[in-house]
Amino acid sequence: MEGIGQKKETDYIFDKTIKCDVCGKEFKTKQVRTGKARFIGTDDILKPLYEGIDTCKYDIIMCPHCGYAASLRLFGHHTEKQRQAVRDNVSSRFTAKEPETETYSYERAVKRCKMAMLTEMVTGGKISESAYLCLKLAWIYRGEIQEAKANGAAQERISMYEKYEKEYLEDAYRGFKQARETEYPPIAGMDENTITYLLTSIGIHCGKIDEARRYGSALLISRTASMKLKNKTRDVLEIIKKN
Repeated sequence: MEGIGQKKETDYIFDKTIKCDVCGKEFKTKQVRTGKARFIGTDDILKPLYEGIDTCKYDIIMCPHCGYAASLRLFGHHTEKQRQAVRDNVSSRFTAKEPETETYSYERAVKRCKMAMLTEMVTGGKISESAYLCLKLAWIYRGEIQEAKANGAAQERISMYEKYEKEYLEDAYRGFKQARETEYPPIAGMDENTITYLLTSIGIHCGKIDEARRYGSALLISRTASMKLKNKTRDVLEIIKKN
């Protein structure tokens, strides 16, 4: 039961009308109201944390008519050649229809993010963008784990979500590692220090302890890394010491 004055998830989102660059049709997508939710910070894998809502569920825009999907940052910014690739390889086979709901569930958020991964694959996007979508999926599964625990879900289901989270973190780690060696910053909208931090933190989750320690150590002596990022790096490196 909602408490008096307690906000619901619907209070933080709204329906935005968008015209699809691929099929030309208009559709509505749910987005988070700017400044409505209070930003708390980020967790160890930089998942953004807000009071009252998990914004990660609303990070992907997907056209319900043709299946074109991308992150908020990239939607509508593909070339005509890339849009044609979506028409040929995604839209021609797209049949899934999303039901009208007040909010997006984690299951729905996962499906939308996977459609964005399909768009990246057929358009020949950068490895860093694919890695970032894998990270987003890990963020979504982390939220689903928390929700499942809060709702008293069976341990078997929770363990399944934890398995998926780790798998996508491993994919993100490989992608960001390759991108750091082959792409120039900004990488998926992030500077080199942020990528190095992610390789440190995600590396620990993936059991790449020696590599994570090297990335973290390099970040701690960096002249360009912020003190905030260095402190966050020290926190995750403490996990290695404790274990």
